[in-house]
Amino acid sequence: MFEFFPGDHVRSSSVNLALMAGGSLADIGRWLGPLRDTPEAGLDAWAAAWAGMAHQQEALAAGDVRAGYLAAAGRRYLRASVYHATAQRQIPPGPTKSESYAASLQAFGNAMDCGALPLVRVHVDSPDGTLPGYLIAPDAADPRPVVIVYGGLDLTKEMLYATVGAAFARRGITCLVIDTPGTGELIRLRGVPSRPDYEVPTAAIIDHLQARHDVDARHVAVLGVSFGGYYAARSAAFEPRVSACVSWAGSWDCGALWRRRWDEAEAEPTSWFLPWVTGTGTIEEALERLELWTLADVWPRVTQPLLIVHGENDREIPVADARRAFEAAGSADKRLHVFAAADGGAEHIQSDDPAPALDLIAEWLSLRMPVLPEPPVPALA
Repeated sequence: MFEFFPGDHVRSSSVNLALMAGGSLADIGRWLGPLRDTPEAGLDAWAAAWAGMAHQQEALAAGDVRAGYLAAAGRRYLRASVYHATAQRQIPPGPTKSESYAASLQAFGNAMDCGALPLVRVHVDSPDGTLPGYLIAPDAADPRPVVIVYGGLDLTKEMLYATVGAAFARRGITCLVIDTPGTGELIRLRGVPSRPDYEVPTAAIIDHLQARHDVDARHVAVLGVSFGGYYAARSAAFEPRVSACVSWAGSWDCGALWRRRWDEAEAEPTSWFLPWVTGTGTIEEALERLELWTLADVWPRVTQPLLIVHGENDREIPVADARRAFEAAGSADKRLHVFAAADGGAEHIQSDDPAPALDLIAEWLSLRMPVLPEPPVPALA
């Protein structure tokens, strides 16, 4: 794996996620290079470097707007949104985190105002309150099947848009990236933690899709990225309207996984994170709460077409968990693809080389999500 910070998996993973979402290695090298030479630099320096990157892109975007170059400005604002979002990763809840996240939303909104993002805002009513999202539709006259994309523990809908949004539209599938309990706006602005029964928000989302006329809600897939793989599998198991499931990182028992990671002191620098996401007060309470996040008895209930994509060298979720999930799944049409370094990204969610994995996921889904035919073209007289 490419490690911008050699030996520092956490910070290097953040860099790779930013690159996945369209960040520039030149920007990162210029602004983060000094931190690589000063390993004692703390979170304030980390946040300031990413904020500096973002502000530079916003200043350049403003110049593009004045010149009338709206498409160019939109791309710069989108990059700024990614940088602001990355700035608040690893930062505990507080003013710095809130300000960085608000800046990310503002930059993404500026990109939309430039007309650079082909998407539609959606607001889904749910038991957890309104779920905000973006619908990215293919250029087609007819309603198309839709894939709901769930992020993991620290991905936002804006990061998901920048990472996966266009891949499905190119293949005739509408994509919905959305903030749900424990992610994005819900946790950061409203304090709504995650929940183990993710079929509840999924049911609300499908209800919303069925009331729309611009999607084919008879065919709804779920795609979970990282920890979102749990959300996707749980939804497929308990929501019968889900027609296909992709777990981009195969989950098995999240409680056991995090207990093991904590016991090995891997998670100590972010001891605030699990209580924040689970809505608990201490790390021990969070680990106890996470015992509910298990798929050991759930996978046999997943009978839809299933794709599990994993990395051979995944350091977040062991590849053994993905293999156990695959064996336990009740699907007749199921596939496990484990990427090695030689054929694509071998790390967690292929952050070291995401394109082959994303292409595989989108192609696999396109063969299992029937696309309504275009209306016939009238014959020329």
